[in-house]
Amino acid sequence: MNKKHLILLAAVIFISTGLFAATSFSGYAGGKLNYAANPEEEDFDPDLKLQAFFAGQFNFSQNVWSHLEFSIDTGDFLSQSIFHETESLFQIDEISLICRANLYNSANYLSAFMGTYDPIGSDIFLQRYFNIKPIDSKLTESYLGLAGSILYPHFGIGISDVVKLYSQPIAFGGYVYVNHEDKDYYVINTDIRFASVLSYFTCDFACGLGIPLADKYKGEDVIIAVEKAYWHAGTTILFGNSFTNSLFIQAGIYNASFRAKESSIVAPEDVYILLEPRFKIKNTHLNLSIYSLPEQTVAKLLLVDDTLGINFNFYSEASLASSNSITYGSHLNISLIGKNFQDLKEIADVTSDDLNITVTPYLESQFLSGQIHLQASIRLMDFVRERPGHAFSLDLGYRTKF
Repeated sequence: MNKKHLILLAAVIFISTGLFAATSFSGYAGGKLNYAANPEEEDFDPDLKLQAFFAGQFNFSQNVWSHLEFSIDTGDFLSQSIFHETESLFQIDEISLICRANLYNSANYLSAFMGTYDPIGSDIFLQRYFNIKPIDSKLTESYLGLAGSILYPHFGIGISDVVKLYSQPIAFGGYVYVNHEDKDYYVINTDIRFASVLSYFTCDFACGLGIPLADKYKGEDVIIAVEKAYWHAGTTILFGNSFTNSLFIQAGIYNASFRAKESSIVAPEDVYILLEPRFKIKNTHLNLSIYSLPEQTVAKLLLVDDTLGINFNFYSEASLASSNSITYGSHLNISLIGKNFQDLKEIADVTSDDLNITVTPYLESQFLSGQIHLQASIRLMDFVRERPGHAFSLDLGYRTKF
C-alpha cells in the first residue's frame, strides 16, 4: 500500500469520523484468510493471504446519505513476519453522495460518485432500490465487496439519476461518468438502466456507450477526435424466487469496440455468462452453475479458479436455536484451464491437462454478531499431476453488519 493510498484513506476516515458526530451510520465489513500452496512454485510453499472489505452508509438526513467502500487484497504473510510490510492491493471501491426527492408518484435519486457505483454483475442495485434479500449466486461470493463479481462497472467519476415508481415495482435511470478504461485516452460513458422486482420474476438490465476522447487525428493535434466507441450491456435475471425452484441468469459484454464502416469486435474474454438452475426441497438446495467468466473476475472469487466450467452446489440449512442457524454443503467444480465458451466446439480435444476437478465442503453459521464461513478445497487433479501439496487449501471468513 503506497503513501498516496494511505493519505487518501486517512482523509476519508477523518472526514467520515467528523460526519459521524452529526449523522447516523450503518456498515458492513468482512475478511477472509486463505492458506494454500503457492501455485507458481513446484515445491510446496505455503501462502497465507487476506482479503477484506469495509462498506459504510452515513445518513445525514432522511433524504441525504453517502456510501463509502474500500477493499484490501494482500500478498503472502508467511514470506515476511506479520509485523513487517506485506505487499497488498488497496482499492477505494465507492465514494458517493445520494439525494432523494419524494415526488407525487415516484422517488428520484440523484447521485454523484467516484469509483464503482451500482455495478452490473451483483444485486447491489436491487437491494438498494427494492430492499430485497440477496439473490446473487453463491458461486460468485467474494470478500472484496464491490471489487468482487462485477459484470461491468459504472466505474469512474460521474453522476446518476434513478427514478423509483410508487405504484409499480419499477426503477429506471441513467448514468454519465468519465474513466480511463481505454489505455490511451479518457472515456466518457453514458448508460441507461431498468429494473423490476415481481413475485416470480426479477430483472436488472443496463447498457451503454463509451467514447474515447482522442486529442490527435492522423498525427495532428485536435480538440476532440472519435476514432472508435465501446459498448457494454449486462443483465441479472431471476425466474422464480428464493422460496421456489428458480433459474438465475447473469450475462453481459464489456467494452466491445466498433469503428466506422467496421463490424463490432467482441473479445471472448470480455463476455460474462452464468446460468444457474436452482432446486429446492424443504431446507435442501441444489444449484447447478454453468459459467464462462472473464479472467479478471475469476481472480477475485472465492470458489472459481478457471474461466469456463460447471459447478454443483449442494447444501442444507438447519436451525440450532431460535436466533441461530447453520448451513452446510459442498461444491463440486469441474473446469477447463484457460478456456472460454468459444472453446466448447473443441470439447472433444480436451485432455486431463486441461481439466481441474475441485471438491469444496463448507460450513456457515451465525457467530457473535455476524456470520462465519469455513471451507476446505481439494483439487483432485493435482494428485494426478503428482503435486499433492498443491491439492489442499483452507479459507476462514467472517462478515458482520453494524
